Amino acid sequence: MFKNHNLSNKTLLTVEIAIAIAFSFLPLFFTFPYKINLYLTWEGAYRIYIGQFPFRDFGMPLGYGFWLIPALFFKIFGPFMSSLIKAQVFINLLSLLAVHSIFRVFEIKPGIRVIGILFFSLSFVFIHFWPWYNHTVFVYELIGVAFILQAIIKKGNYAIIQLILGALFIFLSLFTKQDIGGIAMLFAFTLLLVNALMEGNYKYIIIYTLAFVVIGFLIILPLTFYDFGYWFNYAQAPHGTRIALLDLLDTIFSDSSLIMRLYLTALVIFIVYQWQTGNRLPEWDKKQILFLLFTIGIIVQPLIAQLTTYIPENSHYYYHAFVFTFFLSQLKSIPFQKSSILLGMIFLIFLLWSQDYWRYANRIAARIFKIEQNVDYNYVSKKTWKLKEENKPDSDRSEWKTTPFRSLDNVMLPESTIEGIKELKAKWSGKSGLKVLNMSELPQLAYEIGYEPLHGQYQPLWFHRNVAFFQREVDNTCRAIVNGEYELALFEVIPNLNRFYPPSVRTCLQENYKLVKTIKAPRIPEDAIIEIYERKN
Repeated sequence: MFKNHNLSNKTLLTVEIAIAIAFSFLPLFFTFPYKINLYLTWEGAYRIYIGQFPFRDFGMPLGYGFWLIPALFFKIFGPFMSSLIKAQVFINLLSLLAVHSIFRVFEIKPGIRVIGILFFSLSFVFIHFWPWYNHTVFVYELIGVAFILQAIIKKGNYAIIQLILGALFIFLSLFTKQDIGGIAMLFAFTLLLVNALMEGNYKYIIIYTLAFVVIGFLIILPLTFYDFGYWFNYAQAPHGTRIALLDLLDTIFSDSSLIMRLYLTALVIFIVYQWQTGNRLPEWDKKQILFLLFTIGIIVQPLIAQLTTYIPENSHYYYHAFVFTFFLSQLKSIPFQKSSILLGMIFLIFLLWSQDYWRYANRIAARIFKIEQNVDYNYVSKKTWKLKEENKPDSDRSEWKTTPFRSLDNVMLPESTIEGIKELKAKWSGKSGLKVLNMSELPQLAYEIGYEPLHGQYQPLWFHRNVAFFQREVDNTCRAIVNGEYELALFEVIPNLNRFYPPSVRTCLQENYKLVKTIKAPRIPEDAIIEIYERKN
């Protein structure tokens, strides 16, 4: 018969570690279809792996913070997709370690920590199988904030070192993605400022600020010799800002922000209630005030960031676990260390956040119980009340296959793509000094065929029109095409995106090169193609 035990702190810590390891290592046991934009992760890491240096050999509108961990794992395991999965396992572990540290510094009880770690794992870690900058930017922020909180709350012998490390990781967050990284910078500074005002001592905020400035100076100064001011996007021409006041207000007050507005309302009600019952905010200890401020900040950040980082929407779901943990920590009388209560809460978390794992469980259940997934349009139901769009391509990737290519291990591609890569390898492998214009989502061809990616001060890392590839780059590329500088060229056509790859470059290729083949691009919808061109002579 089940006994309602009081679980020891050691047991609860073991459960917490087991949850973190299970969710972090989960990606190692699966094969995945090639994901859109994954080519960016691979190419940036590969260029660093072969010795190219950001901004000297290729430009981009971001800093290179995101590519440091993937490039390290390429150095250790080789430039393979499986290495990226291992890198993501490491990033997931770092994020959970940072969350654990933040919970510990706020003295969250072990039972509630288990619930918080589970919620964070289920809502945020579980959905990230590959490194992506919209995820890594927040992980760097979490680590930086964890170091800062350790310094200003614990005040141990290593407080100054912790502040310097906090400044380093907050800068890496900014140097991974400017929007969320910029908010992270303001968030960290606000925590330090409030702490300084409460203590009447500005020592920590001065040390942190000096460390941040020095780190930024040491990293950015060498890059200013390589057109850094042109590439790095701080909303200067030819870049554009993604922030407009009306768009920001529309984002804050739209349906997508409803849950965040509810959370903030709940926090306001909580503060008013505490005030009315005599537990006034100025009388709280510093740790409680900082925990409240941290929780508010962790909600406000995605409220703003979803305007500039809108794909994918679930890249901001980290805030749920922190808000949930904050409110649970206020329930002083509930013994969360009791096994029955802890198991009940774990069940409720899985019930509450079911949408991510149910996508996979639904397919497994259909196979086990042999449930037909075919839709009969003769019957009116949730799946049939609206007709499918005419000529809409199949997007379930069910016919994609694993590849025989080393750099593309652990991923599946369309069969047409696989066959096209085989033909390219058979024809072009081993050609010395091969110069390839690869405007496609298959940068792995550089490894498979054996050519070096184009490099130089004016060479972009990727070719997204008016994001990382501007009119100057269009003109340079078209000039090289007209001069026949490339022996082989690939151009990807994505009908449902707004001229992602510049059409004028495609026109240059059509006028000066010979189209020899088209293959499917590795993305959904499956109407995107990659055109393969060769020099006419």
